[in-house]
Amino acid sequence: MNLSSISILFAYLLSIQQIHAFSATKGSTASISRTSTLFAKPPPTAKFDLEAIEALEAELDYQEKLKNQKDDTVEQQEEEEDEWDILSADLDGLKEYTVPDELHNKRIDAILKEFEPDMSRSQCGSLVSDGMVAILTPEEEANGQKPTVTTRKSLKLEKGTKLHVKHAVDETPTEIVAQNLPLSILYEDEHMIVLNKAAGMVVHPAVGNWDGTVVNALAYYLANESPFGSGDFIENDGRVKPDKAEGVDVDGTDGEVVTFRPGIVHRLDKGTTGILVVAKTRESLTTLSESFANREVKKTYVAVTVGNPGKRVVIDKPIGRHPIHRQRMRVVPDPSKMNSSGMSLKERRAAGMGSKSTAVFGRNALSFVDTLAFDGKLGVAQVRIETGRTHQIRVHLQDRTTPIYGDDVYGFTDWNKRLAKSQGIQRPLLHAFKLELTHPVSKKKMVFRAPMAEDMMTVAQGIWPTGSEERPDLFAPTDVEIEE
Repeated sequence: MNLSSISILFAYLLSIQQIHAFSATKGSTASISRTSTLFAKPPPTAKFDLEAIEALEAELDYQEKLKNQKDDTVEQQEEEEDEWDILSADLDGLKEYTVPDELHNKRIDAILKEFEPDMSRSQCGSLVSDGMVAILTPEEEANGQKPTVTTRKSLKLEKGTKLHVKHAVDETPTEIVAQNLPLSILYEDEHMIVLNKAAGMVVHPAVGNWDGTVVNALAYYLANESPFGSGDFIENDGRVKPDKAEGVDVDGTDGEVVTFRPGIVHRLDKGTTGILVVAKTRESLTTLSESFANREVKKTYVAVTVGNPGKRVVIDKPIGRHPIHRQRMRVVPDPSKMNSSGMSLKERRAAGMGSKSTAVFGRNALSFVDTLAFDGKLGVAQVRIETGRTHQIRVHLQDRTTPIYGDDVYGFTDWNKRLAKSQGIQRPLLHAFKLELTHPVSKKKMVFRAPMAEDMMTVAQGIWPTGSEERPDLFAPTDVEIEE
């Protein structure tokens, strides 16, 4: 019951009480006038009509429920129409298919693969998860409804369902150009190379960053300067051999399609610094990819946080793509508490929490956080991750309301402005400082450490003046350990 309903009920009860009080007072006046002794006024005896009160409560609740249902229906219709209107605004590249009898009750990504033979299954799945596919069931079409955009690539469709597919204009270049860009090399042999990635450098070419990446820099270095040879993925002239690497999962991408990723087995975000291992041969690529997938590689980061994440904290919360802001990730709400999740109807429907589909649970993500220092406002925390989800550390720390300092996607705007103004830093202060793995060929245990970048080290030392003494591995020069 809302506040206005409570006010009405209170006024109703008060009026009944006043009527009974007035009657009791009037009845006692005559006896007082006939005696010389004054007695205290007897308390009023209120006889409430409980049935009438309960009937009033029920009526108020019913009216409120009707109003909420009407608002939800209007909001749902408007938002679904908005999604379809946006998708169909530009008919260029929009295709329509109808599910045949033989594909009845098959997954939508598998159905798309049948209609789009030149695309891989993962590419079809990405098309769906990116909100580029709308569906219209025979029943919905008969009722005059518009197609509904779906982001569930596991959704099964009945025969006769129409698919409206929007293909983005392919801006993928035909080749990746080798570029002479600086690289900080920690270790290299003929099988793999380990780098200390600089801030602002994207790992592999993608939309918006077709050059200036680690792959562009490696193409030049391996072809022209490496004493251990260029490996299997780079031509002698520095050109990168196109390799879709089907079946090879890149840790940290959650299955995103990457056309040009020669030797890339895991990824660091553009603003993140630290250790990055790249395979130079197909054999090493397969072995290292399996090591990451099987959680045999130990990855440890250090982050500057706004607030104190806590000591020995375990964060075991699934992460999935945001249903509306497709470039962002989020901790997926507990489906059992979806009604109190704070999500809009559009978000719940897009995430598969509406009445037409089951809940989307995201992918499991496990992080171990330990605050090393805290000055009352900012903290320095060590984070070890068991899984490699996109933006995992950034999303998990945001969920604890202690986001990474400088994170313009998941952080606090006011604090980010303060960092930019005081230090000139406009990136998340996150660093991959330690990586432990088994060599893909020799099978020797290897441990790589890289100190924080200078800008991050300055901020960390301000928070933790004794840090270089207590944890020299975070501040000392690069260190590589190889088992004998």
